[in-house]
Amino acid sequence: MKTLFIQILIIFCFSINALADSLKLTKEEKEFIASNPVIKVAMMPDFTPFTYYINSTPVGFEHDLLNMISQRTGLQFEKKIDKWTNIYTSFKNKEVDMITSISYKKYREPFTTFTSAYYEIPIMIFVRDSFGEYNGIKSLKDKKVGVLKDVFYVKELENLETMNLVFYDNYADLTKDLVFGKIAALIQNLTNINYLIKKNLYSNLKLASELTLPNTKKEDLRFGVQPEKPLLSSILQKALTSITSKEKEALVTKWIGSIKEYKGGHIELNKEEKAYVNTNIIKYCINPDGLPFEGLNEKDEHSGMSSDYYNLFEKMLSAKFELVKTKNWNESITFIKQHKCDMLALGMETPQRKKYLNFTSSYLEVPLVVATRVNVPFINNILDLEGERIGIIKGDAFVKILRQKYPSLNLIEVTNIKEGLDKVKDGKLFGYIDTLASIGYEFQQNYFGELKIAGKISENLKLSIAVVKEDKTLLTILQKSVNKITNEMHREIFRKWIPIKYQKGVDYALVWEISITAILLIVLIIYWNRKLMQTNNLLKQAKKDIQEKNKELKRLAITDKLTNLYNRRKLDELLHTELNRYERFKHPFGVAIIDIDHFKKVNDSFGHQAGDKVLVEISDILKTHIRKTDFVGRFGGEEFVIICPESQEEGVYNLMEIIRKDIEKYDFGKIGKITTSFGVAILKENDTVESILKRADEALYESKNSGRNRVTVKG
Repeated sequence: MKTLFIQILIIFCFSINALADSLKLTKEEKEFIASNPVIKVAMMPDFTPFTYYINSTPVGFEHDLLNMISQRTGLQFEKKIDKWTNIYTSFKNKEVDMITSISYKKYREPFTTFTSAYYEIPIMIFVRDSFGEYNGIKSLKDKKVGVLKDVFYVKELENLETMNLVFYDNYADLTKDLVFGKIAALIQNLTNINYLIKKNLYSNLKLASELTLPNTKKEDLRFGVQPEKPLLSSILQKALTSITSKEKEALVTKWIGSIKEYKGGHIELNKEEKAYVNTNIIKYCINPDGLPFEGLNEKDEHSGMSSDYYNLFEKMLSAKFELVKTKNWNESITFIKQHKCDMLALGMETPQRKKYLNFTSSYLEVPLVVATRVNVPFINNILDLEGERIGIIKGDAFVKILRQKYPSLNLIEVTNIKEGLDKVKDGKLFGYIDTLASIGYEFQQNYFGELKIAGKISENLKLSIAVVKEDKTLLTILQKSVNKITNEMHREIFRKWIPIKYQKGVDYALVWEISITAILLIVLIIYWNRKLMQTNNLLKQAKKDIQEKNKELKRLAITDKLTNLYNRRKLDELLHTELNRYERFKHPFGVAIIDIDHFKKVNDSFGHQAGDKVLVEISDILKTHIRKTDFVGRFGGEEFVIICPESQEEGVYNLMEIIRKDIEKYDFGKIGKITTSFGVAILKENDTVESILKRADEALYESKNSGRNRVTVKG
């Protein structure tokens, strides 16, 4: 063991001597390194790009510089990272051996030995856009000016006695107070404040001028060393001098010349990802008719929200994106399957698409709506569209989803949104399903006053970037980009495309001219056209009345008059629909029959009007408890039926128990308390509508025979 220790000591000393010899250190300096291998160094957490954090890891120019010095000298550095005022005080109190990012000033000489500068930064004056004209430092007279506490030029500013200095502990608060007008200007180095402006999307600040004072030109960054440690100062200076111009240039290029100071901060790419971005042109496809989300403008260029996101990604990654143009969305899907493009700018993740695409997390989520002609009543439920011809874009992810979930819908695929809305306008389609933003955009452009948004679909469209399955590297790069999109970036893009298009101004002068002309024409021909207009109005009103009556007749045909729930006819239709879905897609469902206990006594004791009131109140309880996807109807007399699609036994039982208990607790006024019995059946293989209802009915009578006010399930 002793021999091993001696060998390690010899190797350690030899290593130090080898490192020292390359720097030509003196005997005293070598001994200092041997006896003081760990040096305490104070550094800042927010001095980008010299020393700052990425994902809780300290990084930057100065950290790499210290690593280089460590490799050359054998010194190890123990870092104390805190805001400038704290580390500056620690250094003055001799709690650390050295400090980074300190600039030379004569008043600091009593407690600091300075190395030569390892970098110099211009010091700038930043003001708000509303500041007005800046005519030199005299423009700051009597104004509040923010500076970092204990910054090296503060005494020189104080000696001017022209401005009201406001002192800050950190750069973030300093910059934020200028943004919100708490100070009129700030003075700080260019790289650090510029980084914070871009990172936080501050858009109301500007550079006024470079700071020039008699004894201050630039911020010279140096190592400061305790005067009691002259050997440490000497070693650091020799290490700095030994750094070649090529090595320094590499440091500058890495952290200052090429730092990604775009909106959102710094994206860390590994070597493989950097190589990918530097050597590949990333080809992407879009929906050419999908504005405001994406499309081609009059110049046949990529436009819309996804265009703005991709401009952002280009800045983030310094990458080159190239649009592969297609005729329509369906062709874009075909192109990515054929690898003619690497990715889709916006795409919805579906099980089918996951066979040939990978997806980032979603970065846009929008509701789906139904557009109809203006004379169509508003739609409360998607099932109100049953039997109608409803348009949707061919190849859209929701075509398959809606067909699976609502097989009774008659979905007609169209090439693009314009074709779909034109067919609605011409009466060839009853309605058209698309996103709220897309339909709203088209309404403002082409269909104002002719079509309306008649209802909202319960599903939302979640949009991601879709990448070909084989390209895992591109997926990782784009996911990092998506992660860096801030809420402010999203708001900025949405404000540009949604509100502007929705709040398009009206040329009232043109409207007035047209109105006057129209009035004159009407006055000239009103006598001749009066009878014809009256006839047309009568015909239009008659047509409208017929349509509304037909709609009302259709509603009445499926609705129970007393409770406004679905009637037995509609319930039978829904049960057949769910049975068909099970046969095609194996989607299970459950059925519950509910019977009011001792309901005859209510009618006999309180009259049929009171009994009807109980039926209505129980109907309201059932409606408020079922899920959006469930259906409830009156089966006849005091019996109700609930259909629960996509449900297993436990879920249906738990829901019925909640409803049973709430009915039991409900106060029915003079009638008092009322209870209900439930029979539940879950669909089995080879079931028919009759067989599942029979089992639910048997379960109901089992509840009745077991004392009532309970839920019984038959599988």
